[in-house]
Amino acid sequence: MTDNSVDQSGASAGNKLIGRDDNSVTVYSGGNQHVRELVKKLEVEIASERLKNELIDSLQFFEEPFAPDGVLGLEKKLEKSGQASKLPLALRHKELFAKFLSKYALYGAAQELLALCLHQIHQEFEAKIHSRCDGMSPQQMDELIITDVVNCIVKEYGFGTFALNHGLVLGMTYWLADRCYVRWHLVQ
Repeated sequence: MTDNSVDQSGASAGNKLIGRDDNSVTVYSGGNQHVRELVKKLEVEIASERLKNELIDSLQFFEEPFAPDGVLGLEKKLEKSGQASKLPLALRHKELFAKFLSKYALYGAAQELLALCLHQIHQEFEAKIHSRCDGMSPQQMDELIITDVVNCIVKEYGFGTFALNHGLVLGMTYWLADRCYVRWHLVQ
């Protein structure tokens, strides 16, 4: 028989004292503190139907194409990098993200989240993908993109109302490529 008469009322641990009286579990919910706060803000905006009429500047940044190498659009970028066979699925992923964008761009917090994601994808491509893409096989590039870009975004933003998944993040990547902010080839 077990004796449950232990009195821990005077015990001190500097935080919670875990024992028979507290068997709660803290579950990691993803994202950094800023992202978690934006997701909570988004949930309030959706519940109260608080809509935003215009895009914030950091999201509007991607509206105008930027093509330093003259290769315009997703199809041309995939062709240039020897990945033209990916176009049908890439278009489906891009459309998936475009629908997500249309739905969530009505909310200020979602715009902030979208801008954070898109800028992070753009920067990760600039820092880690472009400089290494010359001489890499499409499979090696895919592995690098999934590891260094997609998985990181999903881990940080894949929870709550704004739950991103791998398909949406790939869609963001292709959407950015269509606007010329992402490419799988070196500028020559």
